[in-house]
This record gives sequence, structure tokens and C-alpha cells, in this order.
Amino acid sequence: MLGRTSTQKRCAAGRDRSGMLGVSITPSRGRGSPRPRRAERLAFSCCRAWMTALAALPLALVFAILVCVPLALRATGPGGSTGRLLIAAYPIAAVATILSTVLPASVLAAAIALVWLAFTLVAALHGLTRAFGDRGRIEELCIAVGFMYLAIGGGWVVLWRSGIAVMDFAEHVPLLTAIHFHYAGFVSPILVGFNGRELRAAGTRLWPVYVGAASLVIVGPALVALGIAGVRTIEAPAAAILAAGTAAVALLALAAVLQRVQGVLARVLLAVSSAAAIVAMTLATLYAVANPLGISAIGLDDMVRWHGTFNALGYVFCGLLGWNVRRT
Repeated sequence: MLGRTSTQKRCAAGRDRSGMLGVSITPSRGRGSPRPRRAERLAFSCCRAWMTALAALPLALVFAILVCVPLALRATGPGGSTGRLLIAAYPIAAVATILSTVLPASVLAAAIALVWLAFTLVAALHGLTRAFGDRGRIEELCIAVGFMYLAIGGGWVVLWRSGIAVMDFAEHVPLLTAIHFHYAGFVSPILVGFNGRELRAAGTRLWPVYVGAASLVIVGPALVALGIAGVRTIEAPAAAILAAGTAAVALLALAAVLQRVQGVLARVLLAVSSAAAIVAMTLATLYAVANPLGISAIGLDDMVRWHGTFNALGYVFCGLLGWNVRRT
């Protein structure tokens, strides 16, 4: 959901011939030279914050793989042959992916990451079997689509670990896209599906609102992927569509789902998840709408720091914990 943003707009640091950021980003000042002006100091501060935010991005992907994926598998209880294969293969796939992440970006790292891609392809196959076996219920379709989108995330993980330049993207885009499809593509539709199950059981008059919002969550990640692939005109609308659908379901959860949840801990976790989703999606909408217009409402470094934190720890992690607690 973060879209394409040129690194040069965020950081004035040069690049050496290897393509890495320059050896020193500190404003140099020789003896007797004037003190750097305010604009120069601000540029350096922006660059330092930008690099710090991006440096933490691999941890977000590792957190998704080591924490969120197994929690989602436990909450969904995948059955059938593909579901059993997912549960059996997960430890091997996770270890291989972490090893690939630790290694420098290279052909070897990408080859090891192929193990995770294979796992996510099995997940996509499992999603297909769920989609054809749930009699067209939109809440079950959300869960199935989540499993299918995970395969796209797996493909971007391999691309990121290969270090191969992709079109005119900045070097961080493959990693951001992989993270996007592990959170917004995989876990978020599953959480939306769980809320839908409760709303259907409650027979609420808000059901048509859920159907519309869930539809946006289903198509949103695909539209975002098209924007990343080069369809520039739909980048901002796609992000806004996905954010609107997710936030709407979070509001429905606060209004009609929490009262059906038994257990204080589960209710608190799901309430935190819904509130965090609203904050995270508001930030995403601000970024998506303001950035193409040249309005500096929120920068990419702030998106990584604040949207990423609310989304990963608040919405996704607390949501998965809440549904796992309720399931027991």
C-alpha cells in the first residue's frame, strides 16, 4: 500500500558505484568552513530518519513469517491434504526464509527463498480449494483469497533476496511489496473473514455494509499490485479502496462483533485490533491521496514507522491473537 516513491526525493545522499548509499551521510565541514545551514541540517536529519526506518523493514517481514503466518494457520485450522501439507511444511519453509534473509542479496539467497515461494504456492492452492468449497459465502471467500495472495508475497520475497533491479523501482520496493502481501494480502482478508462469520451469525442489518467492505478488501491488494507493476493512474485509488474496506470492517467489528465475543482478553485484543486498523488505514489513505498531489501530509519514512507499527502489531498481531484466544 505504500506505492512507488523515489529514494532521491527522501534522501540527498549520493550512491557509490556498487549502488549502496554513500559511505558517509554526515554533512562534512572542514576546518574553518561555515556551519551547515538549517536546510542542510534538516536534509541530513530527513536522510537519517529515512535510512533508520528502512533498516527495520526486514524485521517486519520476519515477524510476519515467524509469528503471523503460524497464528493465521492455527486460527483458520486448514483442513484437507493441502492444509495438512501447509502445517507440515511451514517449519522448513520458515527456517529457509530466515536464512535467506540473513544472507546478502544474491542468487544463493534467492534460491533458498524459493522454499518459501513453494510454501506460499501450496497456500494459494489451499485457498483455491477453499474458494470452490464454501458455496459462495463472501466471508469464506475472504479467507480463501488471503491464502492465494500469500503466493504473490512469496514471489516478491524471492525477487527481493535476488537483489535484481525491477524496472525503475527504488531498491526498497520489492521488500515493501513482499511485506504488503504478507499483511494486507494474507492476514487482513482472513481477519475480515472471521468478522464476517460473526456478522452473518448475528443476522445484523449491517450485513450489506460488510459485503461491500469485504469486496473492497478482496480486490484491493490486486489493484495495489497493478499500481506497483506500472499502472500509475490506479495507485492512489487502489490504496484508498483497500484502506476504506479494511477500516469499514473494523468499524463493524467495534459496533457488532465485539459484543458476541466471549472472554475479556479476546474482546480487548480484538478491540485493539479494530482501533489500530482504523488508525493505520487513515494514515495509508492520507499517504495515497496526498503523495501524488505533491502534498507532504505524511512521508514514506513516517508510513513505515507509524502505519507499519499500527498495522503489524496493532491490527494484525492483536487480531490474530484475539481470534486464536476466542477459538480456544
